[in-house]
Amino acid sequence: MAQRKRKPPRRKRPARGKGKRRGTRRKQRSRLWRASLFCLRWGCAVGFAGIIAIAGYLFFLDRQITSTFEGRRWSLPARIYAAPVELYPGAALSQRDAVAELTRLGYREVEFANAPGSWSARGNTLRAVLRPFRFGDGERGELPLAIEFEEGRVVRIDDGAGGELPIARLEPPQVGSFFPSHGEDRLILSPEETPPLLPATLKAVEDRTFDSHPGFDLKGIVRAAWVNLSTGELSQGASTLTQQLVRSYYLTNERSFARKLKELAFAVLLEARFTKADLMNSYVNEIHLGQDGARAVHGFGLGSQFYFNKPIAELGAQEIALLVAVIRGPSYYDPFRHPERAKGRRDRILGTMHDFGLIGEQEYHAALARDIGLAATRRAGRYYPAFLRMVRQELADDYDAETLGGEGLAVYTTLAPRVQDAAQAAVTETLAQIERDRGMDEGSLEAGMVVRGSQTGDIQAIVAGRVAGRYGMNRAVSARRQVGSAIKPLVYLMALESGQYDLASLIEDRPVTLDVPGYGNWSPRNFDREYRGPVPLVRSLADSLNVPTVRLGMSLGIERVAHRVEALTSVTAQAFPSLLLGAVQLSPMQLSELFAVFASGGFTTPAKTVLAVVDASGEPLSRYPIRVESAVELEHAATLTRALQVAMTHGTGKRSPHADRGVAGKTGTSNDYRDSWFVAYGAKHLSVVWIGRDDGGSHQLTGSAGALRVWNAFASNIDLEPALAAPDNATIEYETGLLADYGCGNIVSIPVTDPQRLRAKPGCH
Repeated sequence: MAQRKRKPPRRKRPARGKGKRRGTRRKQRSRLWRASLFCLRWGCAVGFAGIIAIAGYLFFLDRQITSTFEGRRWSLPARIYAAPVELYPGAALSQRDAVAELTRLGYREVEFANAPGSWSARGNTLRAVLRPFRFGDGERGELPLAIEFEEGRVVRIDDGAGGELPIARLEPPQVGSFFPSHGEDRLILSPEETPPLLPATLKAVEDRTFDSHPGFDLKGIVRAAWVNLSTGELSQGASTLTQQLVRSYYLTNERSFARKLKELAFAVLLEARFTKADLMNSYVNEIHLGQDGARAVHGFGLGSQFYFNKPIAELGAQEIALLVAVIRGPSYYDPFRHPERAKGRRDRILGTMHDFGLIGEQEYHAALARDIGLAATRRAGRYYPAFLRMVRQELADDYDAETLGGEGLAVYTTLAPRVQDAAQAAVTETLAQIERDRGMDEGSLEAGMVVRGSQTGDIQAIVAGRVAGRYGMNRAVSARRQVGSAIKPLVYLMALESGQYDLASLIEDRPVTLDVPGYGNWSPRNFDREYRGPVPLVRSLADSLNVPTVRLGMSLGIERVAHRVEALTSVTAQAFPSLLLGAVQLSPMQLSELFAVFASGGFTTPAKTVLAVVDASGEPLSRYPIRVESAVELEHAATLTRALQVAMTHGTGKRSPHADRGVAGKTGTSNDYRDSWFVAYGAKHLSVVWIGRDDGGSHQLTGSAGALRVWNAFASNIDLEPALAAPDNATIEYETGLLADYGCGNIVSIPVTDPQRLRAKPGCH
């Protein structure tokens, strides 16, 4: 059977367009693969670059933190201390004044003093435990004292265990600081100086996971984020103590997510690099706790002084709670401005402290019952700006502004706060009283006052004007006015030095006319326009007679007088006869330089405000010893002092209630009653008072009607000791200079060169 041929199979043609689509898909897959590969490569590259960038940024932050935090060095202002109060048998200090000084230092009264910063009193005995303090000449540990008083004086000091002490010093109060340019102020505390209750309270109130978190609290962040997203505002925070530290030290208070991320990075790096103890100590010293004008109060060491006027070691639970309360908002919870608000938050914190077992039940209720107990005033030196400016000027030759503002120096000064406060009060109150008495416009009078040590030149007080603490013109230093009769003692000193006169020598009080080249004739007159004929030299000075003074000065030589004025005051004086009556312009400070020569027994003792400077570690840097130079023989200075004592008892100062206290004094009044002066000195204090108007107008006040009244008020609140004067060896009639005896009219005892040469008053000797 024949086989049939098979036809070869027909080639199937692909459907139209199918092959093309298949090829297109292959190409698309290829392109997609290549694109994916490209993206993967670039994504890896970008991601790697991002990781490198982030790592680099973190490395940069780490280096920044390490370099700054490990070498943490705050700018510490120079602290300015007043002079310490010295206690010794015989010291003129009453028990009330001693208590006032302890109160100024923040000491607290207790039933029996047994801890530093406490005092108690029983009868005429005051017990106190003095705090440790680093003086300019060395350290002193805590010191128990028992001080006995009698009739306004210290009669005995012992160490509380019966051992008698020759002398003890209270620690001086801080009266100011020289701040760095950023205005931050702080007292650095070491971990050992920080009461354990403080960090425990901080953790309980501000950061309960501090001991375990890595720098941030994740739960807190989530909670705060939810609140912020719900409200649409950045109203909630979840900052740990570490984050607060970062914000205070490295960042601003700007509220943004970028700043928050940076804050987190800093916090994590800090936690990785440093121990929790390091971070807590830094927080304790860094955190902002308040503002005092331009001064920013940082750290709990200064916060304790600022709010309570005592060191942090002496704080109770309620005081620590108040400081922690302020952290949340130093302005909002400012206890000085908002005491109820601050107390409310303090009490809530006390509750937290109790709940966490930091304080017991009894202590908790006792703390709740206490008031916030702030210091009487947050004094930071602003009440002594005039004195502090003088300190800065004196230090300027040795220390630049950066050193004063940032090296933590301790500057020990001559300021006596009790004397300063008495001087300022005398000026402020007396000027107001004079204006009322005389019907003057309120505030029309101004004043300047200097109080310095009679023997040392130490400036104890500076009153720049009638308003305490006002920044501006320092009239005690800058107001140069005619001194009037206050210049006369120099003329009489030169007469004594000439050897031709003593206090009983007679000089003529009768009219005189002088021909002054270029000005014509000049005829001086006495204040009362009367003439007395021959008067003893002591009376002429004590009564401040003009005509005898001019006669005396012209006989000595007006050029010599002008030269002596310049030598003792550093002020150039014109050699005109009117100079003899005070036609020379001096400031209260410059006039004090002149009278300091008389008060010290003949020595120039330049004014100074600084005693010593010590660095932050306690090493002495500079001392400012007394510089003296002989300018007048002791005999002549002491004789002049005796004449000025007579001026107080018999002359222009005789209406003073302190005239018989042995002080030497001299009034001064310039032409047209533009300037009223009074100068007085005893063994301890030399005081100069000026009263006038800033516009130079007349006020119709003599020295005794104006400046003397200020000094009277001042002297009522300080200790007055007699000036060191030459001993008397003759008694004369004050008006005539004749030898006299008691019961023979107005007599005065004085030192004279030769009593035998004096004529006796008939029937009186």
